[in-house]
This record gives sequence, C-alpha cells and structure tokens, in this order.
Amino acid sequence: MANSKRKCAFHGKRIRDYIVVNNMAFCSYEFAAKWGYANKAKGKKIKTKAFNKETKRLKETIKKRTGPKGFYANLATELHYHVKHVLRKGEACFTCGLKQRFEDSGQKFHIGHFIPQKSVDPRRFMLANLRIQCYSCNSHNSGMRAEYRKRLIEEEGIEHVEWLECEVNHKSLKERYPEVSDIKAEAARYRKLIKELS
Repeated sequence: MANSKRKCAFHGKRIRDYIVVNNMAFCSYEFAAKWGYANKAKGKKIKTKAFNKETKRLKETIKKRTGPKGFYANLATELHYHVKHVLRKGEACFTCGLKQRFEDSGQKFHIGHFIPQKSVDPRRFMLANLRIQCYSCNSHNSGMRAEYRKRLIEEEGIEHVEWLECEVNHKSLKERYPEVSDIKAEAARYRKLIKELS
C-alpha cells in the first residue's frame, strides 16, 4: 500500500508504507498505540472538565432554590407574612392560647409548622400545616408538637392530620415547582393577595 500523500496521524510525516487503525494511517502499530493512549487521556480530561462544570451548574441551581437567600426562602417569607398579617391576623397562639395584643412586637408571634420546616419538605408551603404560635411555644418548646397535633385533630379531624403526616401523600417541591419561574410566580401571588386583602 504505497501512497506518498498519506501522513502518519501520530507525528504528521509523509509515509509510503502504512497501517490503518480506525480509518487513520500510522507508520506502525507502535505509533498507533501511542496515539491511542495519548488521546484516551486527553478525552478523559475533557470529559472530567465537562462533568465538573455540569456538576457545579447543578449545585448552583440547587443553591438558588434552597439556599438561605434562595427562591424557597423568598416564597416562605411571602407565605408567612400572608398567614400572619392577613389569613390569621390577631389569632391567639395555637398551642398555648396566648392572645395577641396591639402593643406586641412583630417578633412575639411566629408562624408555627405542625410538620417541622425542612428545606425541601413539600408541606412547608401548605396552609394546612401553618398556624400562629407565640415565640415561647415555637422557639423554646420546639413547636409543642403533641399539643399542636391535639388541637389540629380537634379543629380538622384525625383523617386530615394523618393525611398531613404521611409524606407519600404530597408532591415533592420539584414536582410542584419544576421551574424557578413557578416559585417566583407563587411568591408574587402571595404579594398580590397581601396587597388586596390588607
């Protein structure tokens, strides 16, 4: 197989006699093997770089959703404000019955969660899970979960409470808000409700 126009894929010199490996011409099998090893390592580096870049991008996306200043945190702020100042304004503490007074500071009463608030728990944004609690019950006594459950059963019934407690009954936050724009739209909806009803 003589062809003076062929070049070796390994060192680029013109060759008369050659071997073909993967549709490329080489002087010998030795150079074909060297070329293969060199390009295999190069390919791995490129793949690793691309993988690391994609992993970093995904981590940033997750941080944007769940971080301390992420979109879920913004949605929680709007929702809690809506519950505290519009939906359940002036209600007494759900667990101990302490009444709100006009002169109380904004920090004296909180929004308590029956199911503890976790960053990706879908129930953290459910109105059925949120009630007014005083600072003492919510912060110092960890939400007084047993008392909270008892009062919730009296108010809503045992079936509702068991439904709320079962995690399988609720869509994940990623399913409820597949895009960041969905989370923003939900937060905007609560802002609009606050303006209309207050």
